[in-house]
Amino acid sequence: MFGCALAVACAATGMPVAQAVTPPTCTETPNGYTAEWQASWSMYEAGQHNPAESRAAVVVDLPITINAPLERVWSVYSNLHNDIGRHPFLKDVITHRTCDDSGVQVVDFTALEDIPMGPVTFPGHTQAEQRLHPAEHYYTSDSWDIPNITTHQLITFTANGDGSTTVNEHITFLADATLIQFTADNGASSHRAYQAALKRDIENGTL
Repeated sequence: MFGCALAVACAATGMPVAQAVTPPTCTETPNGYTAEWQASWSMYEAGQHNPAESRAAVVVDLPITINAPLERVWSVYSNLHNDIGRHPFLKDVITHRTCDDSGVQVVDFTALEDIPMGPVTFPGHTQAEQRLHPAEHYYTSDSWDIPNITTHQLITFTANGDGSTTVNEHITFLADATLIQFTADNGASSHRAYQAALKRDIENGTL
């Protein structure tokens, strides 16, 4: 009865009725990398609240047009596992948790990478979170790796009206000034490589 009376009173006075907030629905998939992800992600989040950001930044846009409809390109391109074997560094994707948060799909994961650094290869563990917005056809992702290298990504999908789709990766690289150019060059190069591989395999029907 109190709820009904409150609703009537709010309607009469024009006051908004508070809506119940639905908590995210999550599936946990703990594994041998989860503790590492949790510790690293805590460091990433702590850095996000640091007002005195001292790292250098490089921002790039990487557009590519794929001759396939928007829904198909979105489905393939937004699936992290399709990058395996196409991203030149990526060896595996280890998922720790997936959530549905009011239609936004959130994936917490570790990317296992072999990163070339001159004559040697560095076994990188990149800790990341992807947030998919399927209704609006875009997603964002943030990643963190040692030594305090961060990327922020916004990936948008636009139907061109001729059966093709343009995907743009807007990426911000953050790293120490001594590492930023290497980080941005390597990062942009690897993204272009897997973009080209995804385009090829979407257009030829492999994906």
